[in-house]
Amino acid sequence: MKPVKRIEIVIEEIEIDNVIDELDRIGVVGYTIVPRAWGRGERGVRYESVPGLGNVLMTIACDEAQAARVIEAMRPILRRYGGICLVSDAMWVIHDS
Repeated sequence: MKPVKRIEIVIEEIEIDNVIDELDRIGVVGYTIVPRAWGRGERGVRYESVPGLGNVLMTIACDEAQAARVIEAMRPILRRYGGICLVSDAMWVIHDS
């Protein structure tokens, strides 16, 4: 196993292209996007009532230096559009040992 930072971002689907553009700009090459994320936060219950206007969950596994770049790239987007970004320690199971 390999220690990594796990970054989870929940953002409005309409903004996902901005997020992907920023990740491309800083060299992030791998992520997973789960559409139709919903839940409850400080603004109440959030779910997709109109197709394309719900939230998505993006997960990234990367080293600490890359995580710092992702966090700084996400701050302005989250400030403008809302959302959440969580960072935690994780272990990546290497499957080619």
